[in-house]
Amino acid sequence: MKALVVVDMQKDFCYKNGALYIQGAEEIFKTTREAVKKARGRIPVIFTQDWHREDDGEFKIWPKHCIAGSEGAEIIDELEATQKDYFVRKRRYSAFFGTDLDLLLRELKVLEVFVCGVATNICVLHTAGDAAIRGYRVSVLQDCTKALNDYDYEYALRHMKNVFNANIISSKEFARLL
Repeated sequence: MKALVVVDMQKDFCYKNGALYIQGAEEIFKTTREAVKKARGRIPVIFTQDWHREDDGEFKIWPKHCIAGSEGAEIIDELEATQKDYFVRKRRYSAFFGTDLDLLLRELKVLEVFVCGVATNICVLHTAGDAAIRGYRVSVLQDCTKALNDYDYEYALRHMKNVFNANIISSKEFARLL
């Protein structure tokens, strides 16, 4: 079984008025929306959400963002998340750290994860790495991920390929693999 893991496509990261907007995030809305649509009904779609307390220690590094229950913590409207999708709330970069993502994937009998979202060099990178360490086959949809800048984007993709043995694919290749 396969699953699509959509990392942190939240209003605080993806919308220009968001607390920690990733410049150009809107450039991946269309391809990510298409990947989600292709996956629905075929494989599980799992949305991760950065989900912080007001006093989270991460705010010593980053501005306050994705406060639990806030509008900024919501999945962007363009992806049309539904109750049939799965949601994993997380407080750290990796969607595996301190969450039940691994349990969920094992209950769904998932062996291969397709990862997309933001930011390529932070939460996507750490989630893909933790998936690989746990024995999942990992593919990253390169046209459905965005980083803080081009250098970080290229570095993260290279790192995931060379260190985690992730397949770096396009959303078109993803659609053919379903």
